[in-house]
Amino acid sequence: MRAFRLLTAVLALTVLCAAAASARTKTSLNTGWKFHKGDPATASENNFSDTSWTTVNIPHTWNVNDPFDDEPGYYRGPGWYRRELIVDRTLVGKHLFLYFEGASQVADVYVNGQKAGSHIGGYSAFSFDITSLTKPGRNLIAVRVDNSFNEDIPPLTADFNFYGGIYRDVWLIATDKTHLSITDRASSGVTISTPYIQRGEGIVAIDGIVNADPSTPDITVLTSIFDASKRWVDTSTSRIGDDGRFVLNMGVRKPRLWSPDSPYLYSVKISVRSGSKIIDEIEQPLGFRWYNFDGEKGFSLNGKPLKLHGVNRHQDHAGLGNTVPDRLHVRDMEIIKDAGFNFVRLAHYPQDPSVLEACDRLGLLVWEETPIVNYITKSDAFADNSANMVRDMIRQHRNHPSVILWGYMNEIYLRVPKGRDDLYPATVELARRLNSIAKEEDPSRLTTIAFHGNDIYNKTGLGDIPDVIGWNLYQGWYSATVEDFGKFLDDQHKRFPKRPLIVSEYGANGDRRLHSTQPRRFDSTTEYQRYYHESYMAQMEARPYLSGSALWNEFDFGAELRGETIPHLNQKGMYTFDRKPKDIHFFYKAKLSKQGVLHIAVGDQLKRVGVPSAKETVDVYSNMSSVELFQNGKSLGKKTVDGGRKASWDVTWRSGANVLAARASNRRTPITDTALVTFAPVTAASNEIAINVGSNASFIDSDGRVWIADQPYSKGSWGYIGEKATRIYSQPPDRNILRTDSDPLFQTMVEGLTEYRFDVPDGEYEIELLFAETKNERAGMRVFDVLIGERIYLGSFDPVAMVGRDRPFRKMIRAESKGGLSIKFGSKIGEPILNGILVRRISRR
Repeated sequence: MRAFRLLTAVLALTVLCAAAASARTKTSLNTGWKFHKGDPATASENNFSDTSWTTVNIPHTWNVNDPFDDEPGYYRGPGWYRRELIVDRTLVGKHLFLYFEGASQVADVYVNGQKAGSHIGGYSAFSFDITSLTKPGRNLIAVRVDNSFNEDIPPLTADFNFYGGIYRDVWLIATDKTHLSITDRASSGVTISTPYIQRGEGIVAIDGIVNADPSTPDITVLTSIFDASKRWVDTSTSRIGDDGRFVLNMGVRKPRLWSPDSPYLYSVKISVRSGSKIIDEIEQPLGFRWYNFDGEKGFSLNGKPLKLHGVNRHQDHAGLGNTVPDRLHVRDMEIIKDAGFNFVRLAHYPQDPSVLEACDRLGLLVWEETPIVNYITKSDAFADNSANMVRDMIRQHRNHPSVILWGYMNEIYLRVPKGRDDLYPATVELARRLNSIAKEEDPSRLTTIAFHGNDIYNKTGLGDIPDVIGWNLYQGWYSATVEDFGKFLDDQHKRFPKRPLIVSEYGANGDRRLHSTQPRRFDSTTEYQRYYHESYMAQMEARPYLSGSALWNEFDFGAELRGETIPHLNQKGMYTFDRKPKDIHFFYKAKLSKQGVLHIAVGDQLKRVGVPSAKETVDVYSNMSSVELFQNGKSLGKKTVDGGRKASWDVTWRSGANVLAARASNRRTPITDTALVTFAPVTAASNEIAINVGSNASFIDSDGRVWIADQPYSKGSWGYIGEKATRIYSQPPDRNILRTDSDPLFQTMVEGLTEYRFDVPDGEYEIELLFAETKNERAGMRVFDVLIGERIYLGSFDPVAMVGRDRPFRKMIRAESKGGLSIKFGSKIGEPILNGILVRRISRR
């Protein structure tokens, strides 16, 4: 037997090495496209002139900028792409396919003026056989892409941008006339699974389709398995049936298992032969693992308990929109893995092939889902498109061992239109259909849906359909308090103890420009973000029945409809949109990583102002047992790191540079982290005082100026005065202030003040008053005077009449201080407001 296997190995390797020129080729078509935003009537025809069009490369989107400007909405409509294709002598006689990895969201493809095909859905690949449409020499490819709203195409609405364009790679695939299927929903044409892994043996089940030309003689399929070092493991030869299918089982003795800690990958090479000649060949990943979800015990992998610690990830990037090159997709996955996470939810759609390949290689377990979000349309077309998206996703990605869950809906009751209660049973019916399709396409994996925190999913029966329930929970951000998070989970588990549960989303905003020693819900300070995540992590760790979690989100991402402190961004990321880490990232790294972690959590606020000798808490995240902190070379003491992977010190800031150094030991190897914090004391005698009026948070503007948190007036200092004076946050709290990048200065206010007083020294001052109406819709609802002494600087001031709602207005005033500065506010209609104030001394007396 051993001699036979060695002979088989030698023959297999000899045949595989002979593949060379006759196997398929894959050529990038990413360069040299002409693009036009619009819909010219004859753009598909060869004689159409595109000389005035813009030259672009793929990936491309027409929505890089417009979702992030202050104009409501962004372009959603058609755009055209055209490119020349040369069919040279090496391609003549080959079968030719156009392969698109993604175009959003409807694509119509033409070759030499004839339609090659159409595809619906912005997040899955598609391919067309163009052999009969091409000729030797010059050919013309034209593609119409349309990202318009369509009630029959999910997603209908969502908290992310629907970027339009050909935003993933485009390929020309050339094959022999007999080849593995490329048009089976743009899949590999081969399904690989591991139905049996026990007693030292792993069975590999392989099922594929060959498009066989009748003129091709003696067709066989040679299937070979190789280990991670590309050493041969096993080979089998198959004949195809009349329908082109081939089915076989192969075995691997003592297979190495795939897991997050050891993501061991085999590969399967499938070669189609005519006689002894290889005429087509592909390679697919293979990983041996098995897993289970249990309502009481949680998740297990390869027979061992494993808590899923994960993140959600959207596919866009600052300055790129969704046109992210493969290297940045891979880098995102590397960042996630490096932090110690073992799980990623690809929200809310199938993602680039490079993402799945990276997850296989790095050891990241994957929940992948289709973009059916917020609500459905009750139509056959919507249901059919949803079904096609599930089939596309599974066939294209089912060979990746990293994938463990297929999802097909997210928060599907969140935006059900008022008066459309008929959509609830229709959604349940659609979910049953999609769940059945997922099981039909891939019986080896489990299904899931993510719910938002509402019991309606249980009441309608939707919670009884998928194998695993995901809950998107934001107690302490969108509602209630952080302590209500654990209570919700316990209630669900008590009522449905057999349901496996994942916390599929949780998060809070973190704007690195905003900071507070008294953080509060909705303030977007990184301090509240850290408090929120520390609390949630502790509550999840205390609940062993939880299978795992996926925080929202690893990276900030584009969301045009959002206002918030940075409009058009969802800022719940551990990283900024341009991939800079926030301090909260290091909390998770300290909790999850096996590397030595030591991080002084001041990176989000390296520039500070405050009262002289201000004392503030400095936290250090670490997975060491103890840490010593130094300030300007002086030890502040050694502290034990708690179960939350944190140690804290009260630090008195010195004026100027504060060099912080943390030191710890990892198995006798010293680890250090340093940070430079600059501190400027501010008193009533300072040359400049900037106040973020109405806010609990300081704000760092684009000039580096720190606007400090507001306060009621106290003698010898500054602050607002008035019996009715009330701090007001914008209504709603995500109000976009137009024509400014300093939105936080205008999103909070003091309403009902009668005076704002500064006990500054005598002298001449420049005063800048900041206003924005975020509460009243119409002019005439708020009118007031602004005075210093007896002089009226703003008379009968109506912010809406002056500049409109949600728009900034700045008023510069020069005034003298005689025993202090007092800016007074006199009400005429409604209550006066003030959003910000900057006082700058020009001269002393």
